[in-house]
Amino acid sequence: MHEQAIVSATSSGAKKLCSLTKRVMIISPYPERLESLYVSLSSACFDVFSLHEFNEGLLSALKPELIVYDTLPLEDEHSDSEQQREQTLLRIARSYPIPLVALRDERAGDLANEELDGVETLLWPSAVDGIIEHINDLLENQLRHAHFNDLHIYKDLKIDLKRMIVMREDERIDLTKTEYDLLLHFLNSDGSVQTREMLLEIIWGLQFYAGSNVVDVHIKSLRKKLEDSAVDPKYIVTVRGAGYRLADL
Repeated sequence: MHEQAIVSATSSGAKKLCSLTKRVMIISPYPERLESLYVSLSSACFDVFSLHEFNEGLLSALKPELIVYDTLPLEDEHSDSEQQREQTLLRIARSYPIPLVALRDERAGDLANEELDGVETLLWPSAVDGIIEHINDLLENQLRHAHFNDLHIYKDLKIDLKRMIVMREDERIDLTKTEYDLLLHFLNSDGSVQTREMLLEIIWGLQFYAGSNVVDVHIKSLRKKLEDSAVDPKYIVTVRGAGYRLADL
């Protein structure tokens, strides 16, 4: 989870800086027929990954927040391939807790007559703005209805434990793995003071040695990303001569 800034073009032709992006994976045997969707998603501050067919390894590596799956008819009309694609779509829906948009032709029937939680079936071609609106709704709904055990809420922070994502309101806070581990450790510490020795051993697996400031450097970076203040802390309090603790509710 690294900080990123991506320049995207707006509908007026001006450029805007995307300080926060969301990841979308599009799976289509013919990416060119979804070109307008690619462009519009990128302009709407989405990171878009394109695959010709489903790849479980890339799904784990790229960790998309939503999948768009093209179920439109194949140009060569191989019925076996059509059936395999539909089976793949059903497997993704059943196996992965990721919002899924299925693009379908207006002539296509219902999706195997099954109700699949988290799947939004949309017609293509259609208005791109409407599809992006559906995608944003699905992502918001995913966060809102995350399972209790997979969602940790502290003040205005929401930590999705399954996807390792930190949100404040509708904005994602991009933390490094170490910063995320530090925040999660404080949230699980019940407000007790965490010494530098404890944090070095638990987070880094290191024994404390005199003069080490690695903990202080990472706490400072975490505070900066959380827009927290050491003088008037909202999330992490400095305990002079001891270490740090979670701020009171």
